[in-house]
Amino acid sequence: MDYVAVYDELIERARDRSRQGYMERHHIVPRCLGGGDQSSNLVYLTAREHFLAHKLLVRIHPKALGVWMAFILMGRLASNKSRIFDSERQRAAEMRRSFRYSEHSKKKMSASAKARGSVSPDTEFKPGHRTWNKGLPTEESHRYGKKHSPETIARMRAVQQENCEAQSERMKLWWQERKAAALTDGGSP
Repeated sequence: MDYVAVYDELIERARDRSRQGYMERHHIVPRCLGGGDQSSNLVYLTAREHFLAHKLLVRIHPKALGVWMAFILMGRLASNKSRIFDSERQRAAEMRRSFRYSEHSKKKMSASAKARGSVSPDTEFKPGHRTWNKGLPTEESHRYGKKHSPETIARMRAVQQENCEAQSERMKLWWQERKAAALTDGGSP
């Protein structure tokens, strides 16, 4: 399959149409491959087209790490199905647009930011102080030479197992919801 031709056709189709509905800005030549932010290098795609464009770029440039990272960070889905990706991106965008902080929350966040400031004594990482572990030799670590007791290890394993099972259940429910939504939209799951 000629991925370059398919990619070029996708970009040309997007250039020739007007922007309607939810669209995402795409760099035709990715920045990691030397592309810039000029308008001639930008095009607006639907979420599904954007996903497919990045999937094509991965096929065209299989050794470009930046292209792979962009593709991975776009989706974060177990299955790279463009219809699911499209509906998820649109749903997330709608949620972001509809979310509003209350005036009380805005005032609290503003007061907190003003109190912290860049040189405030309440700032977590004060000038002249280093974070607790940054650049520390292993010997200076608070855990150096210490081992967890068998009871602590057993408790940590139990908690990890519970978290794993809970996450597994959440993912099963999420996939069922996505499949049902895809079927009601007329697409395949």
